Amino acid sequence: LFAPGGLYLLARVPEYGELRTFAVDRIRSISVSEERFTPAELAGDAFAHSLGVNEGPPEHIEIAFEPRIAPYVRGRRWHASQQIGDRADGAVVMSLDVCNDWALRSWILSFGPLARVLAPEALAAQIRDELERARSVYATLE
Repeated sequence: LFAPGGLYLLARVPEYGELRTFAVDRIRSISVSEERFTPAELAGDAFAHSLGVNEGPPEHIEIAFEPRIAPYVRGRRWHASQQIGDRADGAVVMSLDVCNDWALRSWILSFGPLARVLAPEALAAQIRDELERARSVYATLE
């Protein structure tokens, strides 16, 4: 599977009894087994609610983007569920229905102060906490 960030291997892990996602560039070794199996069909929409290669229930997300980044945000299709509304000041608000996973949070953080989570509050708190942790790392450089 190809997704932002690289190639991924989807494999059923017997110990967990579920399908897991592995980044190919992190696999250190493999071995050949004589054991045979018939792979189960993977639903075509397995990652439909993620910006990456994660599974999870979708949540309604709303993010405001500052005017100077608005053309960039408006010009791309980030997710099939996205809807973009314009604000009078030139900012845009994107709403999308995706799972709250690492891919979503890192995407939001990549915009720095140009993006602000409006909903849900739990996601806004996660982003705030991550930014505070980053600030504390750099505060030691003063």
